[in-house]
Amino acid sequence: MKVYSQVKLACAFAKARKKPVLFLAFHPDHPEFINDWAKAVPYLSIDDNETMQALFDGYAIIECDSDKERDKLYELTVGDDGPTMFNKYNGPVRVYALTIDRTGQTLNENT
Repeated sequence: MKVYSQVKLACAFAKARKKPVLFLAFHPDHPEFINDWAKAVPYLSIDDNETMQALFDGYAIIECDSDKERDKLYELTVGDDGPTMFNKYNGPVRVYALTIDRTGQTLNENT
């Protein structure tokens, strides 16, 4: 038997797909989440069913085509560190982001 956390699952996914991954964790129970989530992660779309499911599940695994794409999305994500150089949102909603390389190794996190 092997137990996988959400992060370990994202790492295994990246390794299996040989693609860089951005793992996101949301706090959908935050009172302002419904109003401000798109400001903290502006690259996600309310029109996408998978995005909406991920938001309410509390996490997402985003497969990227390149390290550059993954890193750009990471820099647009406002986490506990607060606003980034590329996203000045400074409201109450924060989204945890973790970059994972194509071998399944974790890299940067915004906390």
